[in-house]
Amino acid sequence: MNEYIIYTTEGYTIAPNENVEVENCQVLGCAFGHNADEAQDNLLKENPWIIESGFDESEFIIRQLAK
Repeated sequence: MNEYIIYTTEGYTIAPNENVEVENCQVLGCAFGHNADEAQDNLLKENPWIIESGFDESEFIIRQLAK
């Protein structure tokens, strides 16, 4: 099986000085699967908070990690 990182550009982060909203990527997690779809399914099964928090699966960016 391969390992994948799954992230999204949804949401924002507040800068340390709390006066600036920073547009960036949110790392949702890493998961194993035979392909990207299986890894996404595994991540969501193990982390239901992702969908509960309002993240949209269609916005996920999934990249295989090098061995």
